[in-house]
Amino acid sequence: MRLGDRVVMENPGFPPLIDLLERSGADILPVGLDDEGMIPAELDAAMQLDPVAVFIQPRAQNPTGANITTRRCAELAAVLADHQAWVIEDDHSGDIATGADVSIGRFIPDRTIHIRSYSKSHGPDLRIAAVGGAADVIDPLVARRMLGPGWTSRLLQAVLVELLTDPASVATVLRARTAYAVRSLALRAGLAGQGITSTMGDGINAWVEVVDERSALINLAASGVRVAPGTPFEVTSTRGQHVRVTTGLLDEHDSAQLQRVIAALTAAAKAGPTLRGV
Repeated sequence: MRLGDRVVMENPGFPPLIDLLERSGADILPVGLDDEGMIPAELDAAMQLDPVAVFIQPRAQNPTGANITTRRCAELAAVLADHQAWVIEDDHSGDIATGADVSIGRFIPDRTIHIRSYSKSHGPDLRIAAVGGAADVIDPLVARRMLGPGWTSRLLQAVLVELLTDPASVATVLRARTAYAVRSLALRAGLAGQGITSTMGDGINAWVEVVDERSALINLAASGVRVAPGTPFEVTSTRGQHVRVTTGLLDEHDSAQLQRVIAALTAAAKAGPTLRGV
């Protein structure tokens, strides 16, 4: 990627990717999302500007939790088929996502790079992801790594293989996936019951609409609840203001904790700015 190259990414999207692209001098073309992922019509409009790459999170999109459905995957692939941009898929949640394991590489294998992380599903200390795609990209990537670490620890690779194949470990990840889904659903259902809008997402994040982001953050901090401000996730302003809530540490068996968090989020979401704007 060169200075001034156009690239497409989801809006809202992952802040470190936004920062990386901006530092690289890329011109980011934001594409909106619905519950099925990138909106095809918006992607089509962006592709008319001849971007060199399209960045997509196929499952449990951060921050909205959106999953690309099988139908939407085919629709996006149809939009991309007549263009030459590389498609980079970041499947960061892996096996803790309940969404279908889809990839545009099924339709455009020669221009799709798929990255599967195991940090969320099997442990952040592993620091391992698998990448697959066209040799035109993978071979230079491997060569460049030789200038740094050279290879991923074979000990950690062996640990990951054991975790991926051991029946007890597989069952543990399955239980974790179910628990995360229950926690997320419980929070979002509780907020909906209070009239608060949030995404119907997957994984460990919820994108919650608020009247005023700053006021929401202040109210939640006073209640001892930490969330991420929505603005850093936005390439350009989206409709409304939001905060990102991570649900992974909620205890689905502790109804009192859940109700405290829902009450705090409800009050914060409805809090407007004061006359001083704070």
